[in-house]
Amino acid sequence: MKFRSDIHNITLLSKVAGSLSVVGKIGWLQLTPSHLQLRVLSTSDNSQSQVWATISSSSIFTDPKISSAHDNIINLEVPLDTLHRSLKSAASSYTSASIKLTKKEGIPRLSVIITTETAASMNHAKIVQDIPVRVLSPQSVAHLCKPLVPRPGCAVMLPPLNQLRGITDRYVKMVGANGRIVVEGNNNGVLKMKLDAEAVKVESEWRGLINPVVGEDGGMEWEDGEEDEEDEELNTQEKERFSKVMVDSRDWAKVVRVSAAGKRVIAWLCNNHSLVVYVFLDEEGDNQATIKFHGGLILRLNYYGDSVSGFETRR
Repeated sequence: MKFRSDIHNITLLSKVAGSLSVVGKIGWLQLTPSHLQLRVLSTSDNSQSQVWATISSSSIFTDPKISSAHDNIINLEVPLDTLHRSLKSAASSYTSASIKLTKKEGIPRLSVIITTETAASMNHAKIVQDIPVRVLSPQSVAHLCKPLVPRPGCAVMLPPLNQLRGITDRYVKMVGANGRIVVEGNNNGVLKMKLDAEAVKVESEWRGLINPVVGEDGGMEWEDGEEDEEDEELNTQEKERFSKVMVDSRDWAKVVRVSAAGKRVIAWLCNNHSLVVYVFLDEEGDNQATIKFHGGLILRLNYYGDSVSGFETRR
């Protein structure tokens, strides 16, 4: 089993690891020649939370070398905080960086090797950050599959995240860490966030938000299509119809924190079923992360370096 590669975008890898470390301590890192997947592993038997990220190898690595007896796939258990700290420290000062799977004192480790250069002396310094990992068999992660989601009833761009985070924090204080928050939206640019408990009833509403079109393949279309008056009249009632999802207040607060890394954020509301949030990492919308809620909570975080790709949906 071997893995080694130069890293050309350590900032992105650090950002994704940091986002996942907000919601969990231990992660499953899967390395393949085409992509890497990083997923939060729950430490509680009662937890229904799942979080994962998928990143194309070419978005981060330069000429990666991966080999294993299982179709050149390597599965590792990693401490997310340690991974994030190592990558973050490297991202702030590196001239070049690489990563490899090693074994020291009988313990498998991911070694991040950072080369720095001081401007005054032009000398090079090499720093090695060792991250202890545990090798996972393919059988031990075979049950961790990605769920299907229904086609959303509504897709809406979220309001400014600093504003949304401030309101969410106030809601959590009012309802408690184990409370529930109702999120509603429609295709007429309206988003609502509600508390409906015995002691408190509060509602926040945003209007004039952008509604991207969800294509047949689950992708999003940004062009504004032309509608004649008859079509517009037929669609008015449908656009006004709200889709509703109820989420755990503490988990919603974490997701808002994760989403803060994005330049713009799109929410899919699958009525009474799930909430999907796309976090675009740049203004053009070409870099994408998604977070998915379903049942108690399933979070899905994907990154694509060169295209906008949608969730797998079912009718």
